[in-house]
Amino acid sequence: MRAIFFVILSCFLVIAPKSYSNSLDNLSDSLHHVIQTQTSHHQMDALLSSVRKHKNKLGKDYIPLLMQYAQRARQIKYSKGEMKSYDFIGLEYRYRENFDTAYLYHNKSLEMAIKQKDSTQLFYNYNNLGQVFRKQDITAVAIDYFHKALEISNAVGNLRSSSYTMNTLGTTHIMQKDYDRAMNYFRQSSEIAKQRNDMRTLAYNYGSMGEVFLIEEEVDSAMYYFKTSRDLLIETGSDKGMGVAEHLIGKAYLVKEDYKNAKQQFELALTYHQQGEDIRYQAYCNGYLGKIAIAEKKYEAAHVYLNLAITQAIKVNSLSNIMKAYTWYAELYKRLNKWEDAYKALEKSHIYADRILNEKSNKTIQALEIGFETKQKEQKIELLAAENQIKNQRLRVGFILLAVLLILIVLITYISNILRKQAILKQNNLRQQVLRVQMNPHFIFNVLGSIQNYMLGNEPQKASHYLSQFASLTRATLEYSTEDTITLSDEINMLKNYMELEQMRTPAKFKFEIIYDQDLETDFIQVPPMLVQPFIENAIKHGFKNIDYTGKLSITISDKEEFVEFVIEDNGTGIKEKSNNKKNHRSMAMEIFKKRRKLIQQKHKKDFKFEVLNLNDINTTLSGVKICIHIPILNDD
Repeated sequence: MRAIFFVILSCFLVIAPKSYSNSLDNLSDSLHHVIQTQTSHHQMDALLSSVRKHKNKLGKDYIPLLMQYAQRARQIKYSKGEMKSYDFIGLEYRYRENFDTAYLYHNKSLEMAIKQKDSTQLFYNYNNLGQVFRKQDITAVAIDYFHKALEISNAVGNLRSSSYTMNTLGTTHIMQKDYDRAMNYFRQSSEIAKQRNDMRTLAYNYGSMGEVFLIEEEVDSAMYYFKTSRDLLIETGSDKGMGVAEHLIGKAYLVKEDYKNAKQQFELALTYHQQGEDIRYQAYCNGYLGKIAIAEKKYEAAHVYLNLAITQAIKVNSLSNIMKAYTWYAELYKRLNKWEDAYKALEKSHIYADRILNEKSNKTIQALEIGFETKQKEQKIELLAAENQIKNQRLRVGFILLAVLLILIVLITYISNILRKQAILKQNNLRQQVLRVQMNPHFIFNVLGSIQNYMLGNEPQKASHYLSQFASLTRATLEYSTEDTITLSDEINMLKNYMELEQMRTPAKFKFEIIYDQDLETDFIQVPPMLVQPFIENAIKHGFKNIDYTGKLSITISDKEEFVEFVIEDNGTGIKEKSNNKKNHRSMAMEIFKKRRKLIQQKHKKDFKFEVLNLNDINTTLSGVKICIHIPILNDD
């Protein structure tokens, strides 16, 4: 049936302009007509393939047709077709470097894939969202998405997808200047590509490895990998990727100061980028041709190349290419002794550098907020599913009770109780996860406010550093929020990261130390995550609030066989009468802790003790609070 539809559709697309010359006088009108009349899901799949196949011919009509397809898919309740079309729309906007719109459509597709539990579509969504952020140099968020994609491809055993994602992870780590990790991903990806005889992915890996060698000033090694990458691409018989391969060779020649060969390579690369209508890479090549012309003292040619590079970069809003072009303009004017023009060009370069940093910071904040909201949605969807499961189980038990004989009532009641307890326990587990997520917004919005203050205070470097550390903590919190246990090492690292962030937010307010025996096997002990953090937060925000001396906060960790003892001690003001608002804040944190403690005791059947002491009550010469928590070790559960 599907093959027959392909034949009919192909014939229709050929004869439609003749048979419907009044209304369907071109390919776009033909596809529009076919989309409007389709009701079969299988035929919708074939139709989407046809729209994708004719992308270049459709030109500006390509995205409107995909939008019409998505609307039709929604009308006939074909969720798979709808979410795939949204992903393709996002992909096209990404190619056009309209990253904000690309993100909206990829995320729209992702939300549907989560509800449908479609692992294949989830892989594409996470990968495409990672590419959106990688193209904007928002590497921490990009890596998070790529890791999710890799986890899915590994789980389903899709080696091709795993190899591709490892390559993108490697290129992203280059942007983070983590070259060892980048090379490790490239090698893993290359091994899979060799097994599959995937020359294209292997070529991309060699090109990327060459970039690492070029950064590390091993020019001959870089040149070898660049040329090998180009030769592999030639073997594939396709021009795809050739432009990048040629301009990478040009960069290696430029480092060698072989300007003649460098110029030839960039001109050849420019030809490929023009054929592919890639304006961003055209701007990139023209900028480097301008740099080469400066080195060769061909200043008029340099002016032409750099002016063209800026014009093209502005067209696609490529801030990095604009910044580089103005930097090279400054060098050009310096060579011509036009010092005032050189200063103006350098000033523009700095302005664009600041814009890049500010946009990166703003987009990272937005991505973190959206990621946090998405995580909450996933948790709520899972909780609702569990509640529906409980209702369905009760209905089934009820029907069974009505259908069986009296002598089976006791047995059925026993089975029903077991099922109900299992379902309630699962629901409790999910509620515990939601409770953990609910602990985060209070801290998140305080930190975001501090980042905003740095940005408004024109301190972008501090804002960027603060933001990077905050992203690490938030990512860890979101990751561990779905886990019952984490290693003691991870817990210590999270607490250390949190206290360092608080120190940055209130400089010179307090000092802290984490004390534990170096022989303590922190990597093997499993504990519930983030139970101690609320007490540390209270010590910092309330204990040290009105003191006129440097606060001291110590966390001592000891292994007591069945549990880990955390002793938190500060030299703050201690526990005194507070205003109602402060009481509410502390009681909320304590209430959440008590709920989590109760759930852990209920599930694992282990003691979970804690004690709060006001040091002034023990010794009037002391001030502060000492808290002792016995957190059960959950390795055996």
